[in-house]
Amino acid sequence: MDFESLNELIPHTLGKKLHTVTMAPYNAVTLAMPGRHQQDTPVPGGDYVVMVDDTNLGWVRHQFTHDDLFNDMELKYNSDVALAQSLMQDYAKVVLGQSPTDVKYTSDGAPGLHPQTFLYATQCLAVAEHRRYGQHEARGGGRFLPARFSSGIVEGLWTAADIKPLQRRGRPGLDMLMKDKGKPKTIKEWAK
Repeated sequence: MDFESLNELIPHTLGKKLHTVTMAPYNAVTLAMPGRHQQDTPVPGGDYVVMVDDTNLGWVRHQFTHDDLFNDMELKYNSDVALAQSLMQDYAKVVLGQSPTDVKYTSDGAPGLHPQTFLYATQCLAVAEHRRYGQHEARGGGRFLPARFSSGIVEGLWTAADIKPLQRRGRPGLDMLMKDKGKPKTIKEWAK
């Protein structure tokens, strides 16, 4: 499903206990609500965690974080640059609104997280980022920020380790990386 359809499908959930309501929008991806930032979204209850299953990694409902995203992209880049570039193109399209089901990855030989599951999980993370930081999207933040960080990995400008201390600063953290290490392609350039 496309970005807006997924955003509409995921319920806003409030509660004293976290992660009590689950839904699985895609195979191998489960969302658990409410998230700890349930009160930090413009419509309360918009936060959730993304959990991923992957037999090759031994993951069963593993909470998929931005660190996992960056580590996985770096693993793919270090072992197969063409795969990482192809996945980055598809990731950019998904973040811009395309459905990840429009892309089919069948290769189970890829290192790390299966590429199809990667697209499902990153779309779900992008919706969570949109719900919490949508006001920053006009300047490349919100749902676009993790993909912009990933772009620098795929272009060989920086590593996942370079991102980790700066990612929580948001777009200013990305600006610091670009000032020190160079500017990667934009998400729109990747999506072409």
